[in-house]
Amino acid sequence: MHTLKNFIFSLFFSLLLLVLLSSCTDSPPEATQTNTPEVTAPTQTPDQPSPTPIPAAAIVNGERLPLSWFENELAQYLKAQEAAGQPVEDVAAARTFVLDDLVDQFLLAQAAQDAGISVEDEEVQDRIDNLRAELDLDSWMQEWGYTNESLVQSLKWQMLAIKQRDEIIKLVPERAVQVELQQIFAYTETGARNAVGSLNAGTPFEEVAFVYDPAAGGYMGWVPEGYLLIPALEETAFSLPVGEYSGIIESEIGYHIVKVLAREERPLSQDALLTLQRQALHNWLADKRESSTIEVLID
Repeated sequence: MHTLKNFIFSLFFSLLLLVLLSSCTDSPPEATQTNTPEVTAPTQTPDQPSPTPIPAAAIVNGERLPLSWFENELAQYLKAQEAAGQPVEDVAAARTFVLDDLVDQFLLAQAAQDAGISVEDEEVQDRIDNLRAELDLDSWMQEWGYTNESLVQSLKWQMLAIKQRDEIIKLVPERAVQVELQQIFAYTETGARNAVGSLNAGTPFEEVAFVYDPAAGGYMGWVPEGYLLIPALEETAFSLPVGEYSGIIESEIGYHIVKVLAREERPLSQDALLTLQRQALHNWLADKRESSTIEVLID
């Protein structure tokens, strides 16, 4: 039962279509004159009932994010965590996590539609056929309360979000200016100061680095901007001339002295490319949330 969960971790629940009710009234007959004008009261057209809004977990840029979608995704998330041996203890935090994820996907799908991106029925049917070949899809749908229509609509929204995601990450270039780095890392300030003392005494940087890291000598490889997790370390690395090393840089994990071995434009490693793509998606979503109207309707 968890194959589909692994295949589409955040499956969109259906967006129920609101039927727009419109009244059709006949055109009034043309007025005719008689010797004795007759005054008639205007015919009152009864008001048509407004469609009942679907229960929503949030309203995103005027569109309702179905409460049933949220509840379904939350149930799947809790079940998946328990199956992985990591049952959720903080359900409130899990609710926030799932809702945030769904809002992000909603924003992606909306942006795709705004950009004229579409998902063809054939694409959705191919996805359903693949899923049906991998598991008992009918039983899974019954377990989680999906109908054929809701599954189709869910997949359409998910696929729209994926297409918009791909549009964002493909803007990340596969080549970038990078620096080749080596560092001396110490867990304590005393250790870092001792390393500086050795450097000042004329010991080569590489030799000192191997004292602190006998296995790899502190070699960090080639890195582009936006890749390192320590901002101060990255800022220093990209400001240093080739062949020079920094002073002591303090971070949450310890103390660093970094040296720039080379600088050039080169292809990104697969890990660096994925990291920059994730960062690009994160930045896009942060900007989109900032410019969007998001009203959360659940506690």
